[in-house]
Amino acid sequence: MKKAIKKSNTSKEIFFSKIFLMICIPILILTFFKVYNNSFDKKISLAGDNAGYYILGKSIASGQGYVNIFTKEMKPHNHFPVGYPLIIASTVKLFSNKTDIIKKANGFFFLLSIGFLFLIVYKITDNYYVPFITCLFTLLNYHLLSYSVIMMSEIPFLFFTTLCLWLSIKINFSLPIKKNWLFFILLILISFTYHIRSTGLALFAGIVLFLLVNKHWKYLLSFILGFILLGLPWYLRTKSLGGNSYMNQLVQKNPYRRELGQMELGDWFKRIWDNFERYITREIPSGTFNFIEAHSPNDPIVLNEWFIGIAIILVMGFGLIKIKKHCYLILFYIIATFGILLLWPTQWFGVRFVLPLIPLLSFLFIVGVVELLTWVGQKVFNIKNQSLIHITIVVFSLLFIKSYGEKPLNKLKQQAKESYKNNFKNYFELATWVKKNTPDSSITVCRKGQLFYLYSKKYVTSYKSTLDKEEQIEHLQNVNADYVVLDQLGYSSTGRYLYPAIKRYPKKFKIIKHLKNPDTYLMKFLPEFGYWGEFKDDKKEGKGTYVWENGQKFEGIWKDNFRNGKGILYYPTGQYLEGIWINDVLEGEVALKSKDDQLIEKSFYKKNVKVKIYGGGK
Repeated sequence: MKKAIKKSNTSKEIFFSKIFLMICIPILILTFFKVYNNSFDKKISLAGDNAGYYILGKSIASGQGYVNIFTKEMKPHNHFPVGYPLIIASTVKLFSNKTDIIKKANGFFFLLSIGFLFLIVYKITDNYYVPFITCLFTLLNYHLLSYSVIMMSEIPFLFFTTLCLWLSIKINFSLPIKKNWLFFILLILISFTYHIRSTGLALFAGIVLFLLVNKHWKYLLSFILGFILLGLPWYLRTKSLGGNSYMNQLVQKNPYRRELGQMELGDWFKRIWDNFERYITREIPSGTFNFIEAHSPNDPIVLNEWFIGIAIILVMGFGLIKIKKHCYLILFYIIATFGILLLWPTQWFGVRFVLPLIPLLSFLFIVGVVELLTWVGQKVFNIKNQSLIHITIVVFSLLFIKSYGEKPLNKLKQQAKESYKNNFKNYFELATWVKKNTPDSSITVCRKGQLFYLYSKKYVTSYKSTLDKEEQIEHLQNVNADYVVLDQLGYSSTGRYLYPAIKRYPKKFKIIKHLKNPDTYLMKFLPEFGYWGEFKDDKKEGKGTYVWENGQKFEGIWKDNFRNGKGILYYPTGQYLEGIWINDVLEGEVALKSKDDQLIEKSFYKKNVKVKIYGGGK
């Protein structure tokens, strides 16, 4: 009789589970389409990386290879891994090169990620209500939604990491390797994930540790060797091009201020602590919960943020302990990811770096809360029926979800409707001017060059990260710059590196177009004009040359920004004048000579006026 009752209860649970599944899946799909359509932004994101990805994707799709087609040299690219540009190229080939279509492809990846997240959580928890709650809150996560409507690699990376985790859980490692085709699919997908974002190494490390703990020796060796072989071509390519630029930036104290030099031992300890503090108090809380706003990195971290961050981590840790099944795989992946992120330059801040972990962190937090509420229900309120507790949790989640998602969804909807701010409007207007008024071979030096290229369709390059003004001018000459843009885009290195060179050598930069509110300039670079020579205390002093646009040229001695001492003034006719200048004024004996060095006239000047002629040559 007991067996019959137990069997009957089991049958009822299965029946109700299937009914619940038939209800929750449509809810999740309809929720996705509703929130995604409301959040979709047709504008190009102002993050420079998304323009770079798009250009590289078009380069591959057009058959030009993995090269920087926005530069005149069209050098092979070695900064971004090739994975996401390949996805863009495939989208271009199969559908369209319109940015809207490529953005929607990211939305499709987001939806697929939710699907595999549901399967993973179900496989771990053996119920449908926790996967449903996890996926529902993940769908309404502000940060995930905002990245699903721009052309960045985070969402495709999220999809492939989620798919790889699902495969890792699904694979039967007791089978012989040669008969386990899912393992080989996993190996290929892990390699591709690494080629989307370098932090794919964390997932590789997590699976390696998982295989090690479970003593799957043959799979462990095959996995490591296979990953190395699949990653070797990209490694050799980047090495032949001077190495991976991410690694070069990693060892800099500040990748945006190279003049500060490379990291030293003490700098590493400070970087690790600063990153640890920020992730605990800010990135993890604000990334996981919509109602915890991200603070400016310049704001000091307060005690309250520590309490909130530690409390959230403790609940997540409790949830990790409680899931039991596959907890090591998830734990190792999270630890490996943060192991990499703690080494990241502190200037690379923001939720975007923990974005792929947000669904898992949300899952662990939800499990922790569910387990705590179940314990309270049983111990405090003496509720023996766990199903009743779980149904109550689902109902409260549905009631709470609207208020949870309302504010961030309205924010995304508003952002989609808004136009660009004036500083970027000016920037893009200058780019459009360059497109219409300059030859196809023109080169413009600017910040966020890939964004500029999308509107100008003309070659771009960057100024040099140097405080040496003369070195900057020489760099502009070496890259054959035709134009430079003096922008006000915010967080700008333009004011630090480019503007000082323009200020010191104003005659080498002719204003072509000036837009106001805020002041934004397009300047023609004229390296042959103006002053070139020695300075002291930011004033012309010592030997120097000055060239005027009318063809005149002076070579001589300068002091306090004026010609002071012996010098030669060359005329466009070829004749030249030798004399002495005092505070930019000719004084004393002066010799006028022909271009073949024959004396034409000797004279005497006073206050720049010829007052006496001594005679001339033959």
